Amino acid sequence: MLTPLLAPSLTALLPQVARCCIAWLLLAAGVGKLRSYGAFRNNLATSFGVPPAAATVAAPALVAAELLLAGWLLAGGADLPMLLSFLLLGTLTAVLAYRYFTHSVVRCSCFGEAARPVSQYDLLRNVLVVGINGAYFAFAPGAALSMATSVLAAGLAAIVCVATISLHDIATLAKAD
Repeated sequence: MLTPLLAPSLTALLPQVARCCIAWLLLAAGVGKLRSYGAFRNNLATSFGVPPAAATVAAPALVAAELLLAGWLLAGGADLPMLLSFLLLGTLTAVLAYRYFTHSVVRCSCFGEAARPVSQYDLLRNVLVVGINGAYFAFAPGAALSMATSVLAAGLAAIVCVATISLHDIATLAKAD
């Protein structure tokens, strides 16, 4: 555990930020897939080799899993939904990385962006998300936080979420100089 290395207040805040960040990311992923649902379902078949009949079942199941886990986390769920999120996101990241390195062009629609192929920044983003999820367990949540601190954690998590989702665009703009 990393808790002895940090101040007690920070130790209590970090797991809450990680939990909220994963909740926001799952919510954004589920909503993004719903906004471009047809493209997402087609990408399962074309980029990931899922048979079209199976994609019609897998697509709503994945969206439902993301939205249900997001709702559970936002409603205050902690260890079990974080573990399930870790397993889901870790598996999706492993499959995405495998397809990225074995096929030249992969489109995942992770957050609804169906037209752009997956980049190395998208893989980095997914690894960061799995790392954030794992950090929740590394910092062992302790005592409950005050309402003000919980709102602060949710706000910090929203900032991290937006930056993480936008990593490809941020990195591309930074390289443009």
